[in-house]
Amino acid sequence: MEPREYIPVFLEHKYLKTHDGLTPAALELVHEEIARNPAQFAADDHARALVSYARTHEHLMRELDRMEDLPDDDFDRQRERLFNETRQAMHEIARTDQLCVDAQLVDILLADVPIDSCLNDLMKLEDAVRTHLCNVPGFDLEAEHYWRESELDGMDAAERTRIDPIMIGWLHTLEAIAQLSLASARYRAAADYARRVMRSQGYDNRAVGTVLLALARLEDEEHFFELSHEAGPEHAIEDSPWYLLGRTLLFYKLGRRKNARRALRDFATRCEGGAFFLLNPTYLTPYLPVRPAPRDPWDLSHQAVWEADGIIVDTPDFVTWAASVDGIEEASEQFAQRYGF
Repeated sequence: MEPREYIPVFLEHKYLKTHDGLTPAALELVHEEIARNPAQFAADDHARALVSYARTHEHLMRELDRMEDLPDDDFDRQRERLFNETRQAMHEIARTDQLCVDAQLVDILLADVPIDSCLNDLMKLEDAVRTHLCNVPGFDLEAEHYWRESELDGMDAAERTRIDPIMIGWLHTLEAIAQLSLASARYRAAADYARRVMRSQGYDNRAVGTVLLALARLEDEEHFFELSHEAGPEHAIEDSPWYLLGRTLLFYKLGRRKNARRALRDFATRCEGGAFFLLNPTYLTPYLPVRPAPRDPWDLSHQAVWEADGIIVDTPDFVTWAASVDGIEEASEQFAQRYGF
């Protein structure tokens, strides 16, 4: 979830708690002013840290976009400098407010350390944030959506999550752990952490994709299709690139080539750019801190293939086989020509 989505919601909630009885016109004006100038409504250290984080994160992502077309040497040099500067800024924000979880999270993700060290730091952060949340009134790890609604002053779990940057930072951390667990072949751990994210409400995510890829790699056909039926319409499973690619990998690994061919054609037909990204591994900006919202029609396909890369590499001859299936190379070429890849 992007800072611009949840930080203004938090600031607006804080403001309205001390300004009762505003007219609908006044409420609309407050909403617009917070969106335009959130710093004006940051009335305490925690709010100011969040606004500083949002600015730093926006600068980071804008600069990464700007650098996309640089030559490799320039890109590597400028990205290293940007990451170092951002880490320093995030470290300073976290120093002034330990409850600005996302600042700590991005700091960890930008560190140039082995994946196991990164995961270790993420798990320490997750433990600290979870310990804090367990002392927040209404929070309950055993509750269906993490909140006891009887203690939320008329809000539901989704509303309570949306107004709490610490809760959102915790969910971001769980997602990051799930994704790095998948990337480092810890498939059961990846599924476990991603399922924790799926339990939340009010927090848009595609954690179900991580679970699907992990189950495909584990060749767990029963739970793969069970999840696709149970996840609910909000996840739109059967239209998801993670589901369509995961189903292809699952059938291929189970040796059911006829079903795998059909699943692959379905993936290539229904997922814009799916065939291209499968046959042509393409760099993707790191998730900082979690999957960004799609901007182009092919972004979700790119994300699904990128996340499945370790599984694909570990599945002998999968890409060679995929390229041999009728229509897949043609679909890849057509996409490349259409969009200039």
